Amino acid sequence: MSENISRIIKIIFFLICLFLVVYFQRTVGRFDLFMQLVGLAGMLFLLWNYNRKFT
Repeated sequence: MSENISRIIKIIFFLICLFLVVYFQRTVGRFDLFMQLVGLAGMLFLLWNYNRKFT
């Protein structure tokens, strides 16, 4: 996969994760908390993926 396509996929994935965190913080409930945690896990995965080439 070319570097540009990979970068676009990562940006779209980040935006989806950001949407999950921001949208589901409006209400209180277990499902909403779970969706926030899924979004946070996605962002942490992107951060790990970025940093693994420097180790």
